[in-house]
Amino acid sequence: ESNILWNAADQTVVLMKGDRVVKLQIGSTTMYINGVTFNMDVAPELVPPGRTMLPFRWVAQALGATVSWDEATQTVSMTL
Repeated sequence: ESNILWNAADQTVVLMKGDRVVKLQIGSTTMYINGVTFNMDVAPELVPPGRTMLPFRWVAQALGATVSWDEATQTVSMTL
């Protein structure tokens, strides 16, 4: 939990892992990794009852993980 920060005022999430700091904002397709801008194809969103949904592949890769999709089993795998 100490590596995930939520700022309700500007609706941003900051994730930290090692030397990586990833910042995302609800409704924005811009992601920042250590201050460098990346454009995503989907934006984070809030869903009832107040959950924050983040684009899995973008966040996983920003934190240094490898993501793969298995079409046959319809499953996502992440290796961190």
